[in-house]
Amino acid sequence: MRASTQKKRTRIIEVATELFIEQGYKDTSLDQIVAICGGSKQTLYRYFSNKEGLFVEVLAHNTKTSLESVFKLAERQNESLQDTLEDFAKKYLRGICSNPILSLYRIISADFNKHDSVPNQFWQTGPMQIHQYLIEFLKTEEVSQQLKIDDPDLACGQLLALIKLDYQNMALMGFEFLSDEELDSHAHKAICAFLSLYQR
Repeated sequence: MRASTQKKRTRIIEVATELFIEQGYKDTSLDQIVAICGGSKQTLYRYFSNKEGLFVEVLAHNTKTSLESVFKLAERQNESLQDTLEDFAKKYLRGICSNPILSLYRIISADFNKHDSVPNQFWQTGPMQIHQYLIEFLKTEEVSQQLKIDDPDLACGQLLALIKLDYQNMALMGFEFLSDEELDSHAHKAICAFLSLYQR
């Protein structure tokens, strides 16, 4: 894809993201997006097939850009496992409890709850990717030297559950997110609890 084409495509996705978050999926039209981005509806159809196809691309783009900082565990080899996991916990929880991920999650729950492909797309590019990445990290030699984990999949689920608790559900209902101090404290307690389960 040419750079100019990719730039136009990304611009459309960014504008669509803003409108979907502000207005919801049903109240956002392709005409509105064209009015802001320029071009024509034919261009949108060529890039994304239809409105649902555009929303799927919005999901893929935003899960990648919003959560990519989470995928940095292996790059923090000079830090303790505790510090590495606490940093992961804070970035992960903040990512899933703030926009754009939070609002896109609301849209999927409200408008696509009887639709297989869109929720599956979101699940595969977001939660499942993080889950698999975390499993691979827990299987590394560096972690294995410190923790005795026989079932990395189970350990991953336990770790994410300790981090999330009810905070994502509370965010979805409009509760204010944790302050920086509260987030630091929660991440520390969650990781301490996880490490105590598997410490050698």
